[in-house]
Amino acid sequence: MLKNHNIIKFPNNINYKKNKYIKIRDEIESLLFNYALNKKDLWAVSLAAGRFSAMNLQKIDGEEKAMDFFKNCVDTQKKSGAKMLSDS
Repeated sequence: MLKNHNIIKFPNNINYKKNKYIKIRDEIESLLFNYALNKKDLWAVSLAAGRFSAMNLQKIDGEEKAMDFFKNCVDTQKKSGAKMLSDS
């Protein structure tokens, strides 16, 4: 059986978006962490980033989905086994 070599493979939008979101997440986390180091105030930078995120996600997805997102973030952090910075 001959294979058709004239078929154009279209990009998988799900993988493209997933990779795009992972890249954006990693870049923003790096920017925020470096900014926090520069300002010597991780708490203030975290509050500002959280506020920005909470306000915009609520507008985009609604309160329930926004709260689910934050709960998932907290649960992921708990599962990582990392201790709280205040425990250091």
